[in-house]
Amino acid sequence: MSNILPFSVPNSKKELFERLRVIISNGWYDMPSAARYNGTGAPGNFLEDLIGLKAGNKDIADVAGWEVKYYNAKTHLITLIHKEPQPRKILRYMVNRYGWEDKKGRKGFRHTIRGTSDRFQVINDAGSVIVRPLDGDDIVAMWTHDILYNAIGSKLRRLMLVRGERSGRKVRYLQADCYEELIITRLMDELVKGTIAIDFDVREKAPGSKSLRNHGTKFRVAPDNIAKLYTKWTPLK
Repeated sequence: MSNILPFSVPNSKKELFERLRVIISNGWYDMPSAARYNGTGAPGNFLEDLIGLKAGNKDIADVAGWEVKYYNAKTHLITLIHKEPQPRKILRYMVNRYGWEDKKGRKGFRHTIRGTSDRFQVINDAGSVIVRPLDGDDIVAMWTHDILYNAIGSKLRRLMLVRGERSGRKVRYLQADCYEELIITRLMDELVKGTIAIDFDVREKAPGSKSLRNHGTKFRVAPDNIAKLYTKWTPLK
């Protein structure tokens, strides 16, 4: 199906749900050849434009109080938020103390922790979520409860997951699962359990460089586990 982009922004939950039902019922779309629709993020970017989203990567919900995220059958983890840890220079310390060199000699730290990894554990203590090594008391990274409550509460109180599939430059959206009434107090327990993973991805810009290339510290969850964070679910097909 051909498309004319962009579309107007839905102003209410009703309008948003009606827009998604139309998008799903239309079947296959031909994505334009613009750079925005290249790469693995193309279906999600195209969905944003079909809906009429304006927020982008800001720390607020995308549209009408809803955060919208795209995934497909091969998606293992969906990024909920990006939030850098404290203290301020901790990433530099993590690279120096726990990182390793890549093929170009750049030292980096790329590691996903689901509650416990082969090197670290996530604990909830004294009003903070803390990442510590398994063999010591060194605090690698931490976030206060207030920081996480504010970050997730402002962006994810209502979440819409849209599942789709792609074939070349064609894409279709198969269903949307809409979650409301976020149980924000459950967040800390799910981080300790590993339902929500903490994903670090930072490295030196060049071998021995003091500057870092940080792809963002992410809080991520498997699509099937999203329901654990909410009390209300509405499917759209």
